[in-house]
Amino acid sequence: MFVTSHVLAGAIVGTTCRRSPAAAFALGVASHVAMDLTPHWGDPEITHERFLVIAKRDGLLGLGALSAALVAGVPPRRALAAAIFGAVLLDLDKPGRHFLGRSPLPRAVDRFHTAIQREAPDRLGLEMLYGAVLAAAATAVLARRRHAAA
Repeated sequence: MFVTSHVLAGAIVGTTCRRSPAAAFALGVASHVAMDLTPHWGDPEITHERFLVIAKRDGLLGLGALSAALVAGVPPRRALAAAIFGAVLLDLDKPGRHFLGRSPLPRAVDRFHTAIQREAPDRLGLEMLYGAVLAAAATAVLARRRHAAA
């Protein structure tokens, strides 16, 4: 699953679970696991160079979604930030391996994360659909919360 989708799911979780950053974090992690258990795009045959092109684009889009969610979120934003961090935590293995030569996560966590993936190369359209639905839902949840706080 693209990290952008995990960011958007974390924004939804953090906006709906505002009272407890710890619960928001845990639910963010749970959202990541649930999403990775759904069929999504992934290509084990992809070259490292092509993976980096996709990862850079997704990373920048995810950073934009993170920034937009934090700006749009209603203070206090601790639960929102915690949920988003929880939602992307399991994917820190990829930048860790690229920049540090190793995953920052324990091996057992990385093994679990790898085992739950339901990836196939023919699911890019499905992945894009997930992203669009999550973007619309996150926008609606954040806007509703902002309107209620006004």
